[in-house]
Amino acid sequence: MSDLSPLLGLPYLLPAQAQKHVTHNEALERLDALVHLAVTRRDLAVPPPAPAAQERHIVAAGATGDWAGHAGEIALHDLGGWRFFVPQPGWRAEVLTEGIAVVFDGAAWQPALPLLQNLPALGIGTTADATNALAVAAPASLLTHAGAGHQLKINKAATGATASLLFQSDWSGRAEMGLAGGDDFGIKVSADGSGFTTALSVDRASGRVFLPAGARSADGTGALPGLGFAADPDTGLFRPGANQIGLAAGGVQRALVSASAFQIDLPLTGTAVQAAPDDTTAGRVLTVGAFGLGGTAPAAPASITAPPESVAPGIHAYATPASAGGPAGVTAGTLIHLRRAAGVFVQMMLADAPAGLAGRLFTRIRTGGPWSDWRLVYDQAAILGTVAQSGGVPTGAVIERGTNADGDYLRLADGTQICTRALAATEAIATALPEGGYRSAGTAITWPLAFVAAPVVTMTTGPGAVAMQALSVTASGASAAWIAVSSTAAGARSGHVMAVGRWF
Repeated sequence: MSDLSPLLGLPYLLPAQAQKHVTHNEALERLDALVHLAVTRRDLAVPPPAPAAQERHIVAAGATGDWAGHAGEIALHDLGGWRFFVPQPGWRAEVLTEGIAVVFDGAAWQPALPLLQNLPALGIGTTADATNALAVAAPASLLTHAGAGHQLKINKAATGATASLLFQSDWSGRAEMGLAGGDDFGIKVSADGSGFTTALSVDRASGRVFLPAGARSADGTGALPGLGFAADPDTGLFRPGANQIGLAAGGVQRALVSASAFQIDLPLTGTAVQAAPDDTTAGRVLTVGAFGLGGTAPAAPASITAPPESVAPGIHAYATPASAGGPAGVTAGTLIHLRRAAGVFVQMMLADAPAGLAGRLFTRIRTGGPWSDWRLVYDQAAILGTVAQSGGVPTGAVIERGTNADGDYLRLADGTQICTRALAATEAIATALPEGGYRSAGTAITWPLAFVAAPVVTMTTGPGAVAMQALSVTASGASAAWIAVSSTAAGARSGHVMAVGRWF
């Protein structure tokens, strides 16, 4: 049998023991230390510097000094030293500095009563359930300030969720206010608790109030007899007529709406007007500068070859390199984008740079598929100029003519090219032909502009008494050679050559 009691470790009196009072007093001292246990602190790992007699502590983890090796034990300051008591599971102690009770669970000291955190449910005067985790049954509930004010916060997880106050009659909803299914504040009412009608909505961004179900007068006629604000200097009232709404500011009537007149003398702002010159939101009031009307045209997107939805119908500025996809060679201009129907678009480009294309008008269309090629609209400036083509389609002027060291040329937009040149006096017609007559030596010429293939060549010789003719013996897209033939010998003769062919 042990000499100590199993729970508090009190010493037993032994048979025939001398000085039994010592053992008895030891047991009393342990009882005095442990019964109705109250400790000063439980967060010290080092003994306090000047403890009072019989001062008790629960030794914190990591204890050092006189407390080393006694973490979790009860330390009693007695007779100038420290005595330690090993706790047993279920021992309780009051922590005086914290005002809480703790209990030893066999491994550590824990609060005897849990903090009221993360409770599964709380019912006051009634029973809470899984849906109504906090339930109160009372004539009234009071939430008052702890300082200057008080806020009741109702939070939700996402825009589409609900954070609201629901008012019920016999457990059936009749009115709801808050953020129901969106982030705009609203008030809804219901006749049966099933279907709700929004009576008032407040836009969260602008603060504007909307009455989706409308409004009516107190007599139930559906007509509003008038709404006004102080403006009359005599009465201090603004009094519009029947079925009118009047607004005033600074003692001056600013707006009046009636069945026969509509007058606004205020700048319009907000969602009623365009947010920017290229804002295409349906129903908004057009502003000065919209689509370039009355102001500078907005900058075109980086590319106008993208789907037409990326270019708002209207007037846009065009300038490379920020803009792309315009007519070949155009570096700056004004783009007019029109939409006739779904998938049907027309674009016009009025070029202002470079100088050679300034004032030229180009068009293209789209009818459900890709855009067509840009086409030049011909005008007076396009009659004479540089002809050009792309894939066989003319893209330049109608007629081009010019002169160089090799002669004169005329080009037409359809691909026809005519070259002419005068030929100076050439070799004498003195070489006898086997079949009779005489010829000159061959003379090479170069066309002022090349043909894509050998042209049709016509030659004539200059005046003289000797009957003769010119004969082309070779011809190509770039050059030709000719000789003069006569029935009799003759001196050198001048001539003229004309070639007709195609430049593309």
